[in-house]
Amino acid sequence: MRVGAEAAPYDQKEQLKRRGYRWNDGRDGRPRAWWREVDEDMLTAEVSFLQREIYLREVWPHTQRLTAFDRYKAEP
Repeated sequence: MRVGAEAAPYDQKEQLKRRGYRWNDGRDGRPRAWWREVDEDMLTAEVSFLQREIYLREVWPHTQRLTAFDRYKAEP
């Protein structure tokens, strides 16, 4: 699963980096956001982390189920 932390507070960027999030600048058509890929069974824990440590409120971040084709396709 790809988890997106859209509109995350700027002062939380170092914590997101430490957690393994990467920045997407939006040039590829995806949202400008921090993102990370996690196994489906870890999705609930990752959402809890974002709610508790990053947003400090209950949110449901953008998630995308990835297939092997999606994950490893060549970028244009």
